[in-house]
Amino acid sequence: MERARFGKAKISAFGSARSAAIYLVELSIVAASYIGLAETALLLPAINPAATPLWPPTGYALALVLLRGYRIWPAILVGSLSPSLMAGRSLLELGSVGIGTLLAAFAGTWLISRWSNGCRTFGTPSNIAKFAIISFVPTTMISSIIALAGYILANTPGFSDSVVTWLTWWLADAAGTLVIAPVVVLWAIMPLRRFSKWSLLESLAVSILVSIIGIVAYSPLIGSNLISNDLNVPLPYRSLLGFLVLLPLLWEGLRGNQRNVATAALIFFAIAVWGFSAGSDPFPKTDLNGALLALLVLSISVSVPPLALAAAIATRQNTEAHLLSVQDQLNRQIERKNLALNSAKRHFLLLVEGVVD
Repeated sequence: MERARFGKAKISAFGSARSAAIYLVELSIVAASYIGLAETALLLPAINPAATPLWPPTGYALALVLLRGYRIWPAILVGSLSPSLMAGRSLLELGSVGIGTLLAAFAGTWLISRWSNGCRTFGTPSNIAKFAIISFVPTTMISSIIALAGYILANTPGFSDSVVTWLTWWLADAAGTLVIAPVVVLWAIMPLRRFSKWSLLESLAVSILVSIIGIVAYSPLIGSNLISNDLNVPLPYRSLLGFLVLLPLLWEGLRGNQRNVATAALIFFAIAVWGFSAGSDPFPKTDLNGALLALLVLSISVSVPPLALAAAIATRQNTEAHLLSVQDQLNRQIERKNLALNSAKRHFLLLVEGVVD
């Protein structure tokens, strides 16, 4: 009896230690990836001394909590504190940024889980609209307000400077959340099916086409020094070519491939942010606030509508596949019923012939 109890206790302790080790490894990976993403965002030019034009870690934190639950909070807190610490921020600013990011991720996850089907929020167009609303209003607003409170207490800026800083943080968080969160969640929850040759070529072609459109429309590589004088006239209007990205995005949307849509939108938006960093059209350095607003509109345009279309087509495809499966099951049941009926008919005829004899 004592040996049995000792064996069970030993197995339980081994299982607990193994779970704790897996949990620590998970936290380390999440924190490292979060820090890497945050440090990449800090490379962008600052609109003011306190804000960058894009802050993807807010969307990344929301996606992590949606996928792994609230228990992932230590990694998010450590990851949100480290970039600010490296930037020489005060302890009050550090705490406000970390707590704001964590509370925003918790609030967004709670609302999405309660109102928009959790991590399956990208399954239908209505849930995608709910995700966009939750990300834009409560989630990013909470993180920006708490971070601003710490910034005000640490630096005592003027009222106008505080409003501009808060608006910058809010729009930067919203743009990053709308683009980053769908990519992380969709790549995590959708199974990696075996790619056929044509589907792989299609995905590569769409990614290349989106990259070319982004480079032509927003990249600093396209400049007056690289083209002839005859093409200098349409150069200021080259950003209008960015709307052509809707063609490959809508094509992928009509194919019902949400993961490819989200990935292509991220590639295009990254090139646009590159153009913003260089101050190319339509993101002039003389009007950074207007450029930030243009980035937000661009993030909504390339992420939400194509993703909603892809969700609608995917829902229709799944419904058609389910109906075909039900039809096949009904046909097989009808065949079995017909076979049973024919067998009963033969037995009845044999019985009738036996009675007549």
